[in-house]
Amino acid sequence: MRRRGTWLAGLASLLLGVTGVLLASAGENPPSLYTIELVVTGNPGETVLTRIEVSAGNRGEAEAAARDALVAVAPRAAVVPTGSASAAWLPWSWKWESPEIPVPVAYNPTGAPDGVGPAAVIAGLQAWSSVATSSFRFTYAGITDNSASILELGPDGENVVSWASLPCERGCVLGLTSKNSAHEVDMLLNSNPEAALQLGGAALDWRTVILHELGHVAGLEHSCPVPFGPCTEAEAGAVMYFAYVGTLRKLAPDDIAGLSALYPLGSEAPGPSPTPAPGVTPTPTPYPELTVILERGWNLVVLPPGPVEPVGQALACMAALYEFREGAWTAWIRGLPQGLQGFTGLVDGRAYWAWADGTCAHIFP
Repeated sequence: MRRRGTWLAGLASLLLGVTGVLLASAGENPPSLYTIELVVTGNPGETVLTRIEVSAGNRGEAEAAARDALVAVAPRAAVVPTGSASAAWLPWSWKWESPEIPVPVAYNPTGAPDGVGPAAVIAGLQAWSSVATSSFRFTYAGITDNSASILELGPDGENVVSWASLPCERGCVLGLTSKNSAHEVDMLLNSNPEAALQLGGAALDWRTVILHELGHVAGLEHSCPVPFGPCTEAEAGAVMYFAYVGTLRKLAPDDIAGLSALYPLGSEAPGPSPTPAPGVTPTPTPYPELTVILERGWNLVVLPPGPVEPVGQALACMAALYEFREGAWTAWIRGLPQGLQGFTGLVDGRAYWAWADGTCAHIFP
């Protein structure tokens, strides 16, 4: 575990962006999308520019929801509305420098909704890190006690995804992604149960929300101008589209193009790797080498070769493994003595049925 702490988000000359993914309003009017820009001031010398996207019945509700969210996470801050912001696809503030890549991101599960575990974060990190035409990479830094916040103590030197209950009475913010000039980015997600209940009966997919917010962490803006549209079909189909439109767990061509433009191949920091032959485009090492994500129930997975026991230790939610061998099903069951196990070794490249009693994930080197 890392030490508990939150971070200070800005000095006098610092502008920090905060982007939220939005839900339908709790009001009676049909919801619309509003992007609210607020100046936040705290202790002397602290000035922060925040941007929060809100789905609400009207602009008044949207401004109230944005202010409520910021007051909830920065109670000592003074919030002053300054108008709307718009964002075509653009780099979001600064981008990560080559020596900072891969960008480590840790996860604090405290307060997370049921079924939202490290797997949701690791899946998002893997998606953005697997763009073959980009040099950008994330790395998973494990579980932390640190929390994401605004205008509090810090910075703590760690990029964190964490949860807090944000108000949803007048509109609902799903997540805030905060960026400061010290090159630290934190993501705060809304653990308020109302956040997952305002989509007209459709269940909110937190994997989609986290994937979108990680695009902001990487340095991407939205894929379509707000509020000036109309959006192209490619922009509207992107993970970085400004509005939540349902489950979307894979990057679209527009997302891939944006990340590749921001971090093209060849922009990596110099290293000891041999110089490629003339005319050969270097390809970054695949990331991660093997990520295993288990969700509650049955999962068909490929696991690293070798003994089962260390894999079972890394994947704490894995209760049993099954494989079809020599015409019959055989199993590894957690807790059974080794002599009673159907098998104790894993074969390279073979797929196994895993029964999980929860959600867990691990990156195997």
